[in-house]
Amino acid sequence: MGFVLTACGGGNSTVTTLSGGGLSGGQAGPVVAADQPTGPNTTEVVIDSGPVEAFSLGVVNIPYVTVTVCLPGSSTRCVTIDHVMLDTGSVGLRLLKSTVASLGLPALEVPADGATGTPAGQAAECYPFVIGGIWGPVVRADVQIGGERAAALPLQLVDDAATPEHAAPADCLNAVEGTLLKSVTTLQAKGVLGIGMLRYDCGLACDTSTSAGTYVQYYACSASGCVPARMPADLQLQNPIAHFEVDNNGSALVLPSIPETGASAVRGRLVMGIGTQANNQLPPQAQVAYVDTDPQHAGYLYVTTTANGRNCPSSYIDSGSNGLFFDDPSIARNCTSNPDKSASKWYCPAAAWKRSATLHDAIGTNAVVDFAVVSADLLFSTSNIAFAGLGGTPGPGGDAFVWGLPFFYGRTVYTSIWGQPLAVNGPWWAF
Repeated sequence: MGFVLTACGGGNSTVTTLSGGGLSGGQAGPVVAADQPTGPNTTEVVIDSGPVEAFSLGVVNIPYVTVTVCLPGSSTRCVTIDHVMLDTGSVGLRLLKSTVASLGLPALEVPADGATGTPAGQAAECYPFVIGGIWGPVVRADVQIGGERAAALPLQLVDDAATPEHAAPADCLNAVEGTLLKSVTTLQAKGVLGIGMLRYDCGLACDTSTSAGTYVQYYACSASGCVPARMPADLQLQNPIAHFEVDNNGSALVLPSIPETGASAVRGRLVMGIGTQANNQLPPQAQVAYVDTDPQHAGYLYVTTTANGRNCPSSYIDSGSNGLFFDDPSIARNCTSNPDKSASKWYCPAAAWKRSATLHDAIGTNAVVDFAVVSADLLFSTSNIAFAGLGGTPGPGGDAFVWGLPFFYGRTVYTSIWGQPLAVNGPWWAF
């Protein structure tokens, strides 16, 4: 993968991908597609080898979509950007600055706030993923996904210039452990489309404080540099789906089942809205898992997974993670494909490791999920891109079970948005 992440993230920032160490060029599996449903509230999702500009052996299980970005109010000054990573575990659209340079998108200005000491200036954001993060300015643009459009949406530009307009502050670099993902090669994508279960990417914490002296997410930048800033919720990065006219309460990701040894490419569908159109109804047999909505709890925005006798209270479902990540010392990890310098390791059982896990949600409902882990060495000996049995550990002592992209194969997975219809009292996943 384009970046190696070795621990499990939480809340609304959960892109987690690990390298396969290079595919061997062995036998290729089929191209598998789910071509339904269709309609203006849908768009295609592809899992392939990534952007041509960043071709790299070892890129697996990354879902991509295409988005169109326009100068606010314009129907002609637009660019269409392919290979934007689809992430149901984060919030907001983040694009390489170079992909939209021709549009001259207007900068978003931070208002001065005397109570918190925030000066007026151009907005910038430091957004961490599990390891590594994104730095760059915040601008406004009209955003179109399929036939849906959100007007004048705040989005972040990943400053991929050799000399950025504003250098990342020291506390940002500390928060991302010195690793800025600022190119198509390091991202293995031209951007990240976060359509998780929140409306805003930071919320109340950034709305009421600058967080100076700790990790800072938003900054006000001027010629003299960037300083911590309070950012009102409506100026923070937004979940684009929450700003669609009708289909604004969540999404469904539809991916087909694939063979045990993988597929050379996969095509699926992203459906906007839940229960708003004939093509996005929640089926009566769907299992629904509500997350913990108490920010004082360690399990905030998580569910609990019990698997092989182990409890993982910080568990989540996330298309931005390219494997099933959980810690189980009973599974062999002596893979030849494990990255030498990664604390996380792929699993390589002698035979497919098949288990059932139970998801316990915040309202006492349980859901049983069958899953399998196949030897990473076997999977990476093919020339396939998509794997339903790819699993690894985030490192010993972790209390997370990350239901990454392998969970999505053969399912329709719904992600509701908190505060929107159907999730007024708290968000949930359904499958």
